[in-house]
Amino acid sequence: MHLMDNGIVFISSGFRIKNGNSAAYDKFYSENKGKGTIYLFDMNDPKKNVQEMNLTSTKEFDKDRFQPHGISVWEDKKAGKLYLYAINHERDGEERIEKFLVSVDKRSLQHLKSYYGDPTIIEFRSRMNDISATGDDSFYFSNSCVSSSYIGRLLEMLSFMAWTNVGYYDGKGYRIVADGIILANGIQMSRDGKYVFVASFFGQEMKIYERRNDNSLNLKQSYAFHTMPDNIMEDPVSGDLYVAFHPIGHLMVQHLTDPSLESPSQILQVKLKEGTVSSVTELFVDDGHLLSGSSVAVVYKKKMLIGSVLNKLVYCDVTVPL
Repeated sequence: MHLMDNGIVFISSGFRIKNGNSAAYDKFYSENKGKGTIYLFDMNDPKKNVQEMNLTSTKEFDKDRFQPHGISVWEDKKAGKLYLYAINHERDGEERIEKFLVSVDKRSLQHLKSYYGDPTIIEFRSRMNDISATGDDSFYFSNSCVSSSYIGRLLEMLSFMAWTNVGYYDGKGYRIVADGIILANGIQMSRDGKYVFVASFFGQEMKIYERRNDNSLNLKQSYAFHTMPDNIMEDPVSGDLYVAFHPIGHLMVQHLTDPSLESPSQILQVKLKEGTVSSVTELFVDDGHLLSGSSVAVVYKKKMLIGSVLNKLVYCDVTVPL
């Protein structure tokens, strides 16, 4: 998800996880008519439900092969333009990042550019997860695996190897700016641009980095949650973080294999002081019956929208500590 200041939320959906082709997962994806797309949701008018955005194929971009994962929006306030970046695990293709020009009124995404296949950095062709835009042609991205095969990824994850990393594209080239992470997951840059937050899924922690002038990252804090973080969202007003978690890892793995098996959900509010964690409060927890496999959450005017890996969206009231 990506929450705008006005309450508009962009939501990615339809990424088909390559999990060894379990029959239960394939049946679930088929029955739910899985389709890679981006949705809009207005926190000010929740009765509208989600609205699918219009995509158009180009010579460089095939909307029918679009498999979006992490997304990030960059607002060019001077030009009055919105750009949406999306990790694209292109169906039967390679890892890509897509850039779109956004029209909220028309609910359209106009494809502008694809980023892929850079020969100077092999990590860029690994399994990307999330993205955080820093400008109209620059971004951080997280690599959650370095193995290309399903078996390799499985062994990499089960062995808890700190092999994954964060990359940066500056408009001219790619480079790794942080490494030694146990499955780098969600990534979020603070609105003031001072810090970058990275979820370490199997490390059960969040890494907080200070941004240097050259966009390299310096580790400031590793904060242990003892629960597995997925995506990180920042409150547009307070700067607090809202982090989605998978409290019981093996149940999440079972849920990915067979979506009918429930997995617990958890949302924590993380308060910061000068770039380090000052307090953590649990805002939501569920055994998986209401919501299985929480992956992301945004909060706007005492309302919370929670997404999941495979299950559903939940919209609810929330009391947020000041």
